[in-house]
Amino acid sequence: MHDFGEVENGSQNPFTFVITNTGDNPLVIEKAKGSCSCTVPKKPEDPIMPGESGEIEVTFKPKPSQAGKDITQVVTLTANTEPRDTKLKIKAKVQPKEEEEAQ
Repeated sequence: MHDFGEVENGSQNPFTFVITNTGDNPLVIEKAKGSCSCTVPKKPEDPIMPGESGEIEVTFKPKPSQAGKDITQVVTLTANTEPRDTKLKIKAKVQPKEEEEAQ
């Protein structure tokens, strides 16, 4: 779980999760999918070898409809693991843009 805290509606909010392969075989992350189009993950293309780490970059860009709300989003990783899916979570309190507040 990563908490962005307060973010502005429409802003770009990147965060990098570090994944460590604690197994005995190369870790292959086949797919990374955000639960909303406002949450865009980027997975490593190469396998993560045993004992090594890789990065999952996640950018959260809140939509206007999310202003004033506490938002929790999920990134689902599908890999050669048991279970196959692992969930990463992000959360934020979305603030309206300053010009929206002035209206």
